Amino acid sequence: MIRKVVGLLRRRSRRRRYLRIRDLTEIESLSGLILDLGGGPASFLAAMFPRPQQVILVDISYDLVHQAKLKESALHVSVADGVRLPLANDSVDVTVCNSVIEHVDDPDALAIEIRRVSRSYFLQTPNSNFPLETHSFIAIPFYNFIPRVWLRRLLCKIFGANFEYVSSIHYLSEKKLNSLFPEAIATYEKVLGLKKSFYVYYLGHDTQ
Repeated sequence: MIRKVVGLLRRRSRRRRYLRIRDLTEIESLSGLILDLGGGPASFLAAMFPRPQQVILVDISYDLVHQAKLKESALHVSVADGVRLPLANDSVDVTVCNSVIEHVDDPDALAIEIRRVSRSYFLQTPNSNFPLETHSFIAIPFYNFIPRVWLRRLLCKIFGANFEYVSSIHYLSEKKLNSLFPEAIATYEKVLGLKKSFYVYYLGHDTQ
């Protein structure tokens, strides 16, 4: 029952995020290439965008890319590292990068590549100061404020999270994120009046 409720809440959250991307970037009016960077097998972009044949999913994992292709056969896929994208300069109408940059070892290099290949882009990353850790199936309360490693490990076990995976996350501050994308508009997503995620988006090129 809990998993069903959590799954429903996640789907609703992804739907809200897609609608925000759509409204900010006018993505559904574009005819060129749409890059889903690091979307993996659960790409909400490929699932919700009305013309999946325009979308190319780039992910570092062959298995995740293969799963995504099985779910949406019209989707274009490529196995590549986000810091070395196999795409030409300004070849993408819109890049969508959702909850990915905090997982890479070199966020500066990823930002450079996004800015290089994209006419416009939308990037989201979680706020480490939000009181729920959302890199688990069931969000862990106050995880990032707990100093004891053993207690963090225990909470991961209780809430069904992979401790090594959660520990590998490198959260970006709002200031750092804005410095990586200086031309972008910076905003955020709020939940219960608190900043849950940071957004940056850029519409500087003509994508018509």
